[in-house]
Amino acid sequence: MAGKRSAVGKVLLLLACLALVLGVPACGGGGEEEGGEGTPPAGTVEISLWHSEVASNLNSIQDLVRRYNNSQSEVRVKLAFQGSSDDNMAKLLASLRGGELPTIAYLDEVQAQRLLDTRAFRPVQDFIDRENYDLSDFAPKAIQYYRVDGKLWAMPISIAVPLLYYNKVTFREVGLDPEKPPKDLEELRQVSQKMVQRDPHGNVTRAGIALDITPWYLEVALAEHDDLYVNNANGREGRATAVEFNGPTGQALFQWWHDMVKEGLAMNMGRALAAENLFAVGAGQAVMTRSSSAALRSVVDALEAGLAGTEIELEVAGLPGVPGGTGHTAIYSRSLWFPKDRPKAEQEAGWKFIKWLMEPEQQAEWFAGSGYLPVRNSSYDLPAAQEIMAKYPGFRTAADIFQASPVTPATLGPLLGPFNEVRETVISGLEETVVRNKDPIEALNDAAKKANEVIEDYNRRVE
Repeated sequence: MAGKRSAVGKVLLLLACLALVLGVPACGGGGEEEGGEGTPPAGTVEISLWHSEVASNLNSIQDLVRRYNNSQSEVRVKLAFQGSSDDNMAKLLASLRGGELPTIAYLDEVQAQRLLDTRAFRPVQDFIDRENYDLSDFAPKAIQYYRVDGKLWAMPISIAVPLLYYNKVTFREVGLDPEKPPKDLEELRQVSQKMVQRDPHGNVTRAGIALDITPWYLEVALAEHDDLYVNNANGREGRATAVEFNGPTGQALFQWWHDMVKEGLAMNMGRALAAENLFAVGAGQAVMTRSSSAALRSVVDALEAGLAGTEIELEVAGLPGVPGGTGHTAIYSRSLWFPKDRPKAEQEAGWKFIKWLMEPEQQAEWFAGSGYLPVRNSSYDLPAAQEIMAKYPGFRTAADIFQASPVTPATLGPLLGPFNEVRETVISGLEETVVRNKDPIEALNDAAKKANEVIEDYNRRVE
């Protein structure tokens, strides 16, 4: 990741943040949606797809579904917005206990082991084996995450990598080269020392970076050092029974985080949404922040809207990690799952739609319309992808970071049933050290102890 960067342009960041948080009409909204107009012809199989996309990403998936529905008469796809990713998962689990299930569920990678443990989903491998569906053009990292015990359980549709977003204008103002962003956390600290501003009373009016208390930065830092989050090869050589995140890399990250906030070099955003971090940069309260490549198109669309707002010159780069890392990144993704308690006709129709959605042309359009990276390698060579990377090289930056990272248990990330509950222990540990000034190493070790109790309880219930 180190040294990789690209200009996104002068972005109306305030509007981008509002679009991401609220899903304003210009960038898409929520609620029930249909991907086509009118009554479907007789014999058409209607299928439902539950999702959690907003802003430009919602616009993009709506466009794809509408085009598919209008291109043929065998299948009609109905999109149904279910709120946040966690809301979507909660509604799905509730429906498994008694209720109407979707034909296809669009979910985050962190839910994979829990979904497997329900035994309520049909592996995509069934369809692949039946017709010898070719996966050779698919990115191995995307496929490997969802392949368990030799079976591909879900079809990956979206890949995202973490990025550093920063304001080039301020870099120039303090005498730093905006084409040389910090490569690791120590350099980020040094850059922040030049960025920080205080009022006459010593209060920080501008920090180097806006940091929201989120667990995924620990996951990214571990992956970059080829360290594991949980044992048994991140849960891929057997069910995870204990965490390993409290080793030297995790300790270094917690200590850095504590010190950055205590010294006023970082702005503590608490449990903020990613868009609030971007707002802090747009408002001049911080110069840098962390977000995902999945936000790229929403930021670009705010620029192209040409509306009034706070104008800055935004750049993206690989996310700095603990010094001494490999430069490889963690991988985040979303995938499509088949609840098996749906009529066969729906499942067959759902597979037809998924095959169409996985074609390189549609994957290239999805990349250009969202910032999610394609799961098909050949998609990068197609016009939609080439044009977006040429116009907004931040898209190429994200793609380069992803493609440079190897397939290892560390970069794939953990396969863990109570993933969100374990993440909560990390969040609580960060809050203890950042907000209550608890010793960072003690806070991390306490988080690990609580996480192991969570894992033990979960495993006892499902095994």
